[in-house]
Amino acid sequence: MPANAIVYARFSSSEQSKGYSLERQLTLGREFAAEQGWTVEATITDEGRSAYHGNNRLEGSSLHQFELEARNGLHRGKVLLVENVDRLSRQGPKAAARLIWGLNECGVDVATFHDGRIYGANESGELEDVLLLMMSAINAHQESDKKSKRVTASWRSRFDRIATGAKNLPMPNQPLWLDRVDGELVLNDHRVRVLNDIYDLYIDGVGIHKIVTILHAREEPSWTPPEQRRGNNGWFYSYIYRLLTKRTVLGEYVKHDGKTISTDFWPQAISTEKWNRAQAALAMRKGNQKTEKINLNRNLLQGIIVCEQCGGGAHFRHQIDKGQTYRRKSGELVTYKRNDHRRVRCDKARRKHDCDNGTILSYDVLEWTVLEEMLPKLVEKRSDNPAALELRQRIAELVRLREADQTRLSNLVDVLADGGSKAIVQRVGELEAAIERQDAEIAAAQKALAIESAKPASDDDVALIESLRAELNSPDDEIRSYARGRVNMSLRRLIKRIAITPTGLFRVEPDDQSWWLFDDTGKLLEGEAVIG
Repeated sequence: MPANAIVYARFSSSEQSKGYSLERQLTLGREFAAEQGWTVEATITDEGRSAYHGNNRLEGSSLHQFELEARNGLHRGKVLLVENVDRLSRQGPKAAARLIWGLNECGVDVATFHDGRIYGANESGELEDVLLLMMSAINAHQESDKKSKRVTASWRSRFDRIATGAKNLPMPNQPLWLDRVDGELVLNDHRVRVLNDIYDLYIDGVGIHKIVTILHAREEPSWTPPEQRRGNNGWFYSYIYRLLTKRTVLGEYVKHDGKTISTDFWPQAISTEKWNRAQAALAMRKGNQKTEKINLNRNLLQGIIVCEQCGGGAHFRHQIDKGQTYRRKSGELVTYKRNDHRRVRCDKARRKHDCDNGTILSYDVLEWTVLEEMLPKLVEKRSDNPAALELRQRIAELVRLREADQTRLSNLVDVLADGGSKAIVQRVGELEAAIERQDAEIAAAQKALAIESAKPASDDDVALIESLRAELNSPDDEIRSYARGRVNMSLRRLIKRIAITPTGLFRVEPDDQSWWLFDDTGKLLEGEAVIG
């Protein structure tokens, strides 16, 4: 009776995927099955899984699932067809033999179409078959070991060339906002605009989940390469988060161990100043990175209000009573709501944990006080003109380059201590000269920024904040949510903290030198005179 066969194919790298390794294995497997008179009932694959470390047998892989089904008797009398033993295991002869013999014990034959060998479940195991299996497994393990060493040496050579300033090297997994044109890496204008949009939205207070929905609403195609797509799955939270945290957007080449070996290997897509603002926003919102709740009435003061007594954060509560429903004599059904209010208090005191600050304040009073009494003054005080912004961008970029060059210089100095070549000595001199130039440029830019910052601020920034304030209570949920998110991020930069005092008051502190003290109704009590 003809046997049913299951063809298994595997590759371990994207290079093999591009070379159609999967299609080749499946095609040859089907042809061999036809020659043997077997019926191919299914094909299973493991893409991008290495057999050298046994990753193709871990939970979640197709081979792991097949082994599990075989142990439960689901494949008895069938043939598992593979190209070579090394497609199943490259961990050495013992591991390969245990895998094949284990499948044989479950009633599954294993066939390799490269050499036409069949390891049968009903055979006692001829000495020749055992020796051939062991030799095949040994060769596979040795070949994988050689390949691993070649790959390691190749990457080490690439890293050395990158560290010494090489550009445009052929690299796998290049950033998806870059194109290679005539051998040169260039920015893809459209994708760079999308990338900057993502940064701008996040800096303005739009959460990552919301950014994903915005990209989908714009029908922005995902950047997943066609050969890696599994349908049209669109954008994902995890990918947007990587875009916001990977220094590749600055042009840097960072190894897996976190070491930066080049500051300008890739074309730069995001300015250093914008990168720094995004990282500040990430730090402020780190508690929300993985689970952002949909909240169209955002707490504008989130992350700002603290307890004066213990220094802990505040608890925000929006209480809405379900209400009491009753029927009037006329038969009309009426619902009476007693409470609909928002309150803030010390979270530790609420939980009775190391604090007894009993002050409970109306959140609406705090929000109104900040927006109506203080926000215009704070915005005017902190708003910037375009020249100052450009100078800050330049300073941030120069500091980044200097720090990276200083790290590279330190590494080369360590090499020199063990005796270095003339090329290394020359490179040390070049880096020292570059750092000296960067120091001078930073000092000049800082002096220019100090002069520019003393000039009157532009009214444009004040008008922008005013327009946002007008949208804070917009009837449109999307507009209101977006505006309140942007204002929250601005307030975190403008106000150091709002302290809840044990005496029923609250104090707004823009910085360490100035403050305002208000009562629980929002009435200013003192502090205005110290604002300079």
